[in-house]
Amino acid sequence: MASCPISVQEKLAYETVYRQGKNRYNTNNTGKEDDERIFDMEKDFAALGVMPALVEALGKQGITMPTDIQEKMIPALLTGQDIVGRSETGSGKTLSYLLPLFMKLDMKQRGTQVMILTPTHELAAQVHKQAELLAENAGMDVGCALIIGTAGIQRQIEKLKGKPRIVVGSTGRILDLIHKKKIQAHLVKTIVLDEGDRLLEDGNLSAVEAVIKTTLRDRQLVLLSASVSTETKKRAESIMKDNVLFLEGKEQQGTVPENISHYYILTTHREKFLMLRKILAGEKPKKAIVFLNNPENIEVTVDKLLHHGIEAAGIYGQAGKLERKNALDDFRAGRVSVLVASDIGARGLDISQVTHIINLDIPEDPVHYLHRAGRCGRQGERGCAISIVTPYERRFVHKYEKTWGISFAQKDMVGGKLTDSQKTKKDLDIKKKPPKKEKSSFQKAEKKNWKKTEKTARKKD
Repeated sequence: MASCPISVQEKLAYETVYRQGKNRYNTNNTGKEDDERIFDMEKDFAALGVMPALVEALGKQGITMPTDIQEKMIPALLTGQDIVGRSETGSGKTLSYLLPLFMKLDMKQRGTQVMILTPTHELAAQVHKQAELLAENAGMDVGCALIIGTAGIQRQIEKLKGKPRIVVGSTGRILDLIHKKKIQAHLVKTIVLDEGDRLLEDGNLSAVEAVIKTTLRDRQLVLLSASVSTETKKRAESIMKDNVLFLEGKEQQGTVPENISHYYILTTHREKFLMLRKILAGEKPKKAIVFLNNPENIEVTVDKLLHHGIEAAGIYGQAGKLERKNALDDFRAGRVSVLVASDIGARGLDISQVTHIINLDIPEDPVHYLHRAGRCGRQGERGCAISIVTPYERRFVHKYEKTWGISFAQKDMVGGKLTDSQKTKKDLDIKKKPPKKEKSSFQKAEKKNWKKTEKTARKKD
């Protein structure tokens, strides 16, 4: 089945839906009930203007009702306006932009019309997989290429010869292929910055700006993330057209899903790995992601877990593309129950049925805690986030509570069970250096005689 660009009449209809939505989102406690009633009528994808083939495709994935961010993003993106969207992890952000982008594609024209940039290869592969699944289920010959740095560039060039309409990947490799004239940037109508807060950080911003500058000025720019800081908004506005639209997913208490329980366990630094083993043995999680701050420690941690008979896999920069893919496939399929990762490696991953998040290293930035905790408790299921902290690191727990409006319960592993605890720094078995033993008078005299003999010998020499 082929698709075609939306007509003027269809665009006007979408804009009407968008204006109704905008009235709702920008309301200042006036007319709120009327706006809520408007959207009560729009509880399925067809009512949002999603074409029948895509509605049918979603049904094959078991998706029948749009999430809050999808209700807002789909009609807004169809208007062509530049957008900054924020919504919590697991809220369906990927489909919120893929669906309207599929409808905007000109199926009569070959070549890259959409570029989706991601901060990690894993997220790029995940978006690419969803785009291909959507196209297959909808019967649309879209053409979607995955362009990432760890893959062979010649194979990617061959793929681009087929002139795919959607390109998903890492900024550096995409920019390289634009310079080699393998991607026709002048055809691009929309650029999506998925997990855009990471893409606009100092280390990535210049490359992102370079990609954007290769496209025409009338292209649409869309940024989406689970967290959008004031600095991210400022940087987004600097590269977007005027009148940027800011969309916010449905707010929950403290921005962190209420179905996630937050615990911390107090221990010493040297006992952290032992505590991790106790948690895994006692909780027996169906799927758990263990987070480290330093990616260089991931491989060692995985080896330690395997040594103790715990089926684990890791995703880290030094691993090849196939190794990382196999690790994720094994974790998704349940062949391993523990995935060890860093913030960079796990950013944007959408893996179902993750029951536990365990912070072996606690992040200093509350935003990173938000992204980590959001890996569990997806689709309304219960989740548990456990942070293993030292007395010094406990201050970060209090910082999360203040920032996100959430409460942490202190726990400990006792008899293989997670139980309430009031343990303090004094209760920890912190080994101190034993006091020096007082030497006897005989030992002191012996040492003095030895020094005197040594001194005499040196004079004779």
